[in-house]
Amino acid sequence: MSTDAAAETALPKLSIIISCRNSEPTLAETLESIAAQDYPHWWELVVVDNGSTDRTAEVARTFAGRIPNLRVIRPPVPGHQGHGVNHGIEHSTGEAIVFLDSDDVIGTDYLLHMGRAMTTHGFVGARVDIDLLNPPAVRARRRMLQSTGIDTYSRFRPAAIGAAMGARRDALEAVGRMDEDLPTQLDIDVSWRMAAKGYPTVFVPAAVLHYRYRTTPKDIFKQERGYGVGSVALYRKFRPEGMPGRSILQIGADLARLLVGLRELRTEGGRARIATMAGQIVGRLEGSIKYRTRYL
Repeated sequence: MSTDAAAETALPKLSIIISCRNSEPTLAETLESIAAQDYPHWWELVVVDNGSTDRTAEVARTFAGRIPNLRVIRPPVPGHQGHGVNHGIEHSTGEAIVFLDSDDVIGTDYLLHMGRAMTTHGFVGARVDIDLLNPPAVRARRRMLQSTGIDTYSRFRPAAIGAAMGARRDALEAVGRMDEDLPTQLDIDVSWRMAAKGYPTVFVPAAVLHYRYRTTPKDIFKQERGYGVGSVALYRKFRPEGMPGRSILQIGADLARLLVGLRELRTEGGRARIATMAGQIVGRLEGSIKYRTRYL
């Protein structure tokens, strides 16, 4: 057997899972980037339509014939993102799984690099690029994540971004898949549980994920508010393991940055940063009330 043939055989059978809802405007661009991949082993794409009311499923089905083993499925009862992802895992067959979002674009040979990494590692994270899909004003609204390595979250443990991560099936089964009760932050949660089971997140810089930010202040605020609520649920879950709370100084610093940022309200970048900060603050307040756990 040639060296190339042996390397191809060593690659895992690969499943790509996209759990999405009302993704008609962006899904086609994501699927185009998947259709352009050349993965020299068996692979499949499972699109989970997690309760869409638009043409998300129809857009996905137009790629039948261009993407091998494409299936579009729908949970009987839609739920949080974790529920949709778990439904996709249940209906996939690959030895390794690549998780993607429905509004991002994967770079050349993304699947190949992720597949190679998962021949030896149970849990991996790709390199994230924000330049291709986002205007400069929006790029600057928050610090870059996962561009040079795996970042640490909440001053606690490293974690992968859900739109740019992959896991071997045996590792996922070892931790019980995704936590369906979390409204957001399931990627951080599963990363921390993976590490506890001996599967730390391994950075794969050759695999590039082009990440798309929300662009309007309304959409940015909504997303960041969701992250804020989810961060409280995450704290409630991991506080017994030592996840630190947020101090009065941190809360005050957040409010001060928001007040200072109001001076830039007339600029596109300023509005994006204000929406980001305000969404996080409101979300943590809402989550603290909802979960009866103070994490402001």
